[in-house]
Amino acid sequence: MALTTKIIDGNLLMLRVGFADGMTVTVTAGRNGKSISVTPNNPETAERLLSIFHWSVNKVGEPGYPFTSLNQVIYGMETLARSALNVEQFIAGLREVLEVSDRHPVPEVSIRPPSFTVVDLSPSGNGWFVDACFQSGERFKLAINKASIGWAAEPPEPTRDKDVMDLLSGMKGARMSTDEDVALLVMEVAHHSSDIAAWLESLRSAMIRRG
Repeated sequence: MALTTKIIDGNLLMLRVGFADGMTVTVTAGRNGKSISVTPNNPETAERLLSIFHWSVNKVGEPGYPFTSLNQVIYGMETLARSALNVEQFIAGLREVLEVSDRHPVPEVSIRPPSFTVVDLSPSGNGWFVDACFQSGERFKLAINKASIGWAAEPPEPTRDKDVMDLLSGMKGARMSTDEDVALLVMEVAHHSSDIAAWLESLRSAMIRRG
């Protein structure tokens, strides 16, 4: 399993992936453009990765493409990297998940492809904002920062919404979780859920697995 480091700072997005064999991949996107470097230097591998990355970024926002923001693409790459043993598995996983097309190759990396749920994660002041719109038509907006959590759902359901707030408050209060950790988990689970009820159930299960 690869080790990953991610930086989201204003207009700068960076993902660094370190594989067990000593190879490191660094993905950078910012005002100066998008680049991928590989250490030890391997121009061919870097070019293959950059080609997939550019293809995906150019598809963001198009109807039917499951990623709706650059943040989501970077997060998808990070999730894939954590499941890959080496850069070749990483590339295979990227082709399977980012290059969504009519092809149906056998995935080499065990990861569920995103559903058509639209989820956007973005920095907001001293915290994070998650906006999710499900296939069912349901939608929620979550704002999380150092002082509070804000939740709004369409349609609202008082009992369910209280359960959501209780769970999110517990996650935020857990010493092992930062606000970014909570926001990223909320986004990941929403990406694979068909409605708010399924999202809440999956989020509970994810928290139980994390212990």
